[in-house]
Amino acid sequence: MDVALIRKRLKTEIDQARRTAAERRERSKSATRAYETFLDEIAIPTFRQIANVLRAEGIPFELQTPSDGVRLVSDRNRDDVISLELDGTEDPPQVMVSSLRSWGSRVLRTERAVKERTSIERLTEEDVLERVLEDLRPWLA
Repeated sequence: MDVALIRKRLKTEIDQARRTAAERRERSKSATRAYETFLDEIAIPTFRQIANVLRAEGIPFELQTPSDGVRLVSDRNRDDVISLELDGTEDPPQVMVSSLRSWGSRVLRTERAVKERTSIERLTEEDVLERVLEDLRPWLA
């Protein structure tokens, strides 16, 4: 095989890889900005309302707002947590709800997107509420 042909094809692949990486970085930056707005305007207020209603119903959960997400932590067992955070490893990045639940000596962990294949800008309070309620079911019984 001709060295010039190999070099030409390799340069094309290098250029394409660089363009793809730059596009991915831009999508990631855009998603991070959208996620910060989503946290402030939708996620934190929704989690706060859920925590208030749970407490009123005698199921005490504490609201925590670390800089990169929001979470509900059970007052009964500090290892029981439902959290929301941005998963930047996905392309495009996705808002994920994770739950960590202790069951005896076992720890059960689930992680799912708030709403599959939906951009962060299109997520609603209803989407967050629906996903969190699904993950809360074990504690509601």
